Amino acid sequence: MKKAKLVLANFDARIPNISLRPKNLSTKVTISCKMYDASLKDDKLVKIVFSGVAAVDFRVNYFDNMIGAEVMGLYQIEDRAFVEKLVKDIFERRKEIYLLEGHYDYDENEPADLLNVLDLYGDFTKDMDSYSAYVQNVDAGVYIIVAKEMQVIG
Repeated sequence: MKKAKLVLANFDARIPNISLRPKNLSTKVTISCKMYDASLKDDKLVKIVFSGVAAVDFRVNYFDNMIGAEVMGLYQIEDRAFVEKLVKDIFERRKEIYLLEGHYDYDENEPADLLNVLDLYGDFTKDMDSYSAYVQNVDAGVYIIVAKEMQVIG
């Protein structure tokens, strides 16, 4: 079983706002969420900014099942095998969907076929140890962001 550490006790099981800005190695994801502030005895809105994003995954449950939403926080998983498998799974899922949608002369045995190249320039694989998976359970399921950095603003 993978171990994760709590990095933000945000107690929010919703994502009222999310922004994804794809820019290759400079991709950013910003999520707004409520965080309980004991000193104010209230919730305050914060933004969580992920920088150097390599992958984003949303896994949706049935909307009437909130299992996991009670975890009440954003967790960080630094396990390299978990991060690598997640990125590869997302790549394979994108390839599978692309092949279902399009007319592409795909050769699964050709190493130079772009659909067989996970890391075109080798940037992710050579720097994989600097990535973590950030996991947040929400009402509808879970989101996972593989990124180099995470910052809380607000």
